[in-house]
Amino acid sequence: MKKYIITVLASSLLLGASLEAFSLFNIDINQEIEQNKQLIKRYEKSIKKLKEQNKYMLEEKAKNPQLYVKKPLYEDLKDKYIYRIKLNGAKADALNFMVKDGVVSVKMDMKKEEKNENGYFYSSQQFSSSYTIPKNVQQNKIEHKVEGDYFTIIMPKK
Repeated sequence: MKKYIITVLASSLLLGASLEAFSLFNIDINQEIEQNKQLIKRYEKSIKKLKEQNKYMLEEKAKNPQLYVKKPLYEDLKDKYIYRIKLNGAKADALNFMVKDGVVSVKMDMKKEEKNENGYFYSSQQFSSSYTIPKNVQQNKIEHKVEGDYFTIIMPKK
């Protein structure tokens, strides 16, 4: 009797598993094809957007190539030290440059106000960086200038 119950139970489980497995293979191929078509459309739109972004970035780079020249942020040359700060499109006139007590300080406060059809927007960003002046630098001859999208500090050596 026990063998019979175990056999019936095992058969039921196998039959149930077989039916479940069969339902996994019972796929509507037309539905799958339609889902794939929708995915292709979505990805084509994304690819189109990416191509438009690349086109825009290349146009911007062509207008202002000096903004996209990558330079080292620090150089130790034979006759001077050079420190560069990437401005990332910020206006150099927003920078405050100061040499005091053996330290070069650069600070920037950028504020932007904009009004459009969606409302009024205000943003504020701050940047601050300080560099200790090496002992072998002529402090009274430290210079700074803007080179493309970099604020450059030149410290001549003694």
